[in-house]
Amino acid sequence: SSRASARHPRLLNSRMSQVSDGGLPRQLSCWVAAVRTHYLFILIFTAVVYFPRLCLSYLVFFLAQLLRLIARLTGVETGRPVANRRILVVTDYLPPQTHGIAIRCHAYVKEMRAKGHQVIVFATAYDADKETSFDHPNIPSVVNPFNLKNRIGYAPGVKLAWYLGAHTWDVVHVFYPSIIGNFILTTCAWRRIPVYCSHHVEMDIFAHELVSRPMSDVCLFLYGLFARWGAARWATLNSAPTLCFARDHLGKEHEEKLRRVPSGTHDVFTPTCSSSDERKAERLKRFGVESDDVKVILMVQRLSPEKGTERIFPAFLPKKDGGQGVPGILAIAGDGPAKEGLMEQAGLMQLPVIFLGNVPHQELPALYRSADCFVTMSLSETFGLTCLEAMMCGCPAVMPFCAVFDEIWTDKTPKAWHYNIESVPELASAISAAQKDGRNYLKDHPVSMTWKTAAEDLLSQYEECIASNKEKRETLLELVAVLDHCVRVAVCSLAAWWVLGRYYWPVIQPVVKRMEQMR
Repeated sequence: SSRASARHPRLLNSRMSQVSDGGLPRQLSCWVAAVRTHYLFILIFTAVVYFPRLCLSYLVFFLAQLLRLIARLTGVETGRPVANRRILVVTDYLPPQTHGIAIRCHAYVKEMRAKGHQVIVFATAYDADKETSFDHPNIPSVVNPFNLKNRIGYAPGVKLAWYLGAHTWDVVHVFYPSIIGNFILTTCAWRRIPVYCSHHVEMDIFAHELVSRPMSDVCLFLYGLFARWGAARWATLNSAPTLCFARDHLGKEHEEKLRRVPSGTHDVFTPTCSSSDERKAERLKRFGVESDDVKVILMVQRLSPEKGTERIFPAFLPKKDGGQGVPGILAIAGDGPAKEGLMEQAGLMQLPVIFLGNVPHQELPALYRSADCFVTMSLSETFGLTCLEAMMCGCPAVMPFCAVFDEIWTDKTPKAWHYNIESVPELASAISAAQKDGRNYLKDHPVSMTWKTAAEDLLSQYEECIASNKEKRETLLELVAVLDHCVRVAVCSLAAWWVLGRYYWPVIQPVVKRMEQMR
């Protein structure tokens, strides 16, 4: 897997052994591919090209500003107020990526465009089937060494720099993690454009999980210097899916500027089945289960070490083997670098586990509705969209006690559905409680958080950004108006001086000399 090989270079040899049948050319090509996606190679490459590309981006930005000045001097109207909002979104996360940040970002953009706002998106990649003329998936990027399906933007690029310098924006939204945020923040500060930064990944957990010390500490220091530090001090507002994560990530001293970024899910996640036999057909197709007496416990997540998927296995061990003997089938939907290890472990423990692989997003509602309860073992979430999706479909979600889940779900779900991550008996008890009356509870206390309402709340936070930045922007506009007037006067004076000197002075000069002689 990409994560494993990135953390343990010796595993490159195992990659080679898997393709040894292809001969020497095949082995060499795989060695090259493995080295190119190793985090140390990518770190060195980024360090070499980062500053030259950054200088080029600033050059393009100020060139755009110069041309914008010339346009104003010649009478071209710029920054004309309009009824809708002009929003620039910069992100490394969009489909075809399938994780929560990509889904969230795409949903925000789609809903805000549906409300008539001009939303321009710059990204590292985009799904060709969803791309529009407002989308620019060309931020200079490298492969994410810990998830080869994703890319990381390492420089703003000429096109983004031009758009930041030449166009008028009401607000700019930057999705973090991002290492180009400081460029955006400084250029927007120059133009007094409000910047909304949303943070979605617990970097401290991931860094130490994926990279050994001391390199992980070096990476965290560099990320703090080139990303987090600038956002904390220069952004108009910072946000995260939960306030507890925002405080931990950016510091309590910045709490005045911290907000909870609105969350939701698609309105296809409902408890209503698409047909009368959907649940029965889905259970038979996915799990090989015909009777409702056989309980199905569902997990939907990326299968990677930080998710802690394997912690659920002891709950399904028979009591005679030291487990809790939870009855039923455990179905795990998702893919990732930990999948093979999880399958091997489940096989050795002889557990009733079904690995479904990646399930298309449009098929997830039926999957949730067919399960008896949903379980997550992850402590690395900043929100946990799958918990919301499950409960929107009427499937009770069992989750560990942690700051993030406590903030979101304490007042929405029974305490019996929560457990201490270190206690297998509590996990078994929570699963039993959720299966017993969880669906009835959600019928009486339905959960409703859609991307449509989330986008409305996000636009309200944009308006807060714009309002808090209004005085700075008005001051800048007044200063620009005065400077424009002074420049016009200076240019007109120079032009008049040149015309007089070139055409009139040669004619007047002889007359002046004659008059002096006559005296």
